[in-house]
Amino acid sequence: MKPLILFLAASSALFAAETYRVAGVIVDSETASPIANASISLSPYAQSRNVMVTVSGPDGGFAFDAPRGKYLLTAVIAGRSQLLGEMAPFTGMGEDVIAGPGQDTTHLVFRWRRPAVVAGRVSDDQDEPVTGALVQVFYPGVADGRRQMREVAQVSTDDRGEYRVWGIPGANYYVKVTAQPWWPADPPVAYAPVYYPGTGDASRAALLAVRPGEEVHADFTLTAEPAATVTVNCGNCDAGTAAEGGPRAVSLTMIEEGLGGTNTPAAGQGVQQWPATVDTVPPGRYLVRLSDEDAANPRVAEQWIDVGPGKTAVSLSLRPAAVVTGKVTFKSGSPGMVGLAQDTNGEAQWAQVVQDGTFRIASVPAGKYHVMISGNSYPEIVRAGDEVLPDGVVDVREGVETKLSIVVNSGSGSVKGFAVRDGRPVANMLVVLVPTGAAGGYPNQGWQTDSDGSFDWTSMRAGDYLLFAVDDPTIAFADADVIKPYLSQAKAIRIEPGKTCEERVPVQSTGK
Repeated sequence: MKPLILFLAASSALFAAETYRVAGVIVDSETASPIANASISLSPYAQSRNVMVTVSGPDGGFAFDAPRGKYLLTAVIAGRSQLLGEMAPFTGMGEDVIAGPGQDTTHLVFRWRRPAVVAGRVSDDQDEPVTGALVQVFYPGVADGRRQMREVAQVSTDDRGEYRVWGIPGANYYVKVTAQPWWPADPPVAYAPVYYPGTGDASRAALLAVRPGEEVHADFTLTAEPAATVTVNCGNCDAGTAAEGGPRAVSLTMIEEGLGGTNTPAAGQGVQQWPATVDTVPPGRYLVRLSDEDAANPRVAEQWIDVGPGKTAVSLSLRPAAVVTGKVTFKSGSPGMVGLAQDTNGEAQWAQVVQDGTFRIASVPAGKYHVMISGNSYPEIVRAGDEVLPDGVVDVREGVETKLSIVVNSGSGSVKGFAVRDGRPVANMLVVLVPTGAAGGYPNQGWQTDSDGSFDWTSMRAGDYLLFAVDDPTIAFADADVIKPYLSQAKAIRIEPGKTCEERVPVQSTGK
């Protein structure tokens, strides 16, 4: 047994010798002062095991000895976590650490953005506190490569009308306040929504600048205004009947127009008797929507209206909802799901492909859509009727059933390489992979280069792509208009099933 013991000991020593130092310092992103007692973890990429954890010292220093590989470096302070190299909040992108021969991973600088606070008071026009007012904070930044408005926090005011939104990243935010008057009034009144810095017009809302670690105060005054009563009539809603013979309930929704992409339901009900009435509606702009989507043949109707004090009436008629149906032929692969991604915002509707290859997507809003296939499959040929759609884009029209025939292929490959400047790999650059041809409807892929300047996509759909790199990881890389200036210098590549494409991509300047 002694030779075996010696062999195991030698193997263990060899393994221990093949570790590499990963070290650096965590500092405040604003002051560059070191941060002590931060929890720092080093975890193997795409794994949940073998995570190493340490605590930063008084000088902010931290260190690990790790086997060769790729790692995520994360800091946690007071329950808030952040990735190394995060250039902007909510992007989910950071700099991975590549440990191995020839890699300088001992001088890492982790710039920690301290959480910030937005606080203030909400009162009425008599300077009385408004209790239970809803304060919403919106971030107009980039997430998943697409510029979008996202709600990041909401709180209610206390009995003093005060609110406090804490633990948000330093950034520029929109703030909106809504509430309902507590007293009965005849005629009824309502508080109009207010946006920072005190306007009731969403188009005039301004960004509230909040730096990391800062507490910013923003007060709001709500004014009670005569409320509106909205009467909605439907000329053909009684045409549908429930299974038991009575009138079918049609869904009525009023959606308030707010900040871009943040329209929210303001009222909703199921209606059987018409006209229907919605009371105590604050003045503003609303989308009135009717839907009978549970019917065998779904019907919808919608109209934007401007609501002022007093009474507002609107009449709508249900019309057949657009339907997309079709059949999928699998050149290779197996049944999955068919999706339609909107050309404007990338949002998708999906339907299961049944065993005979057919599918049905009901209640599709009119517009242009990219045809998508789930998994590693992709639409090689898309036809609408007898017409071949070369880019896989289908034009869906109101009240029309669009019939598609789709030939699907499957297979995945890989693409990896380096973003280079002056011939040398560069970390923290953005590499973008843009599907073209039949797969052109699939989302663009972004990769923030790792500590050695590398990128590495695995299990990508086979097909044709454009590949380029820029020096700003925060751009909206899913937006066709944003990336257009860089496509002239992009590389055309082909990902083939079971193969790896290797590229060195010159970094283009965004002029930031």
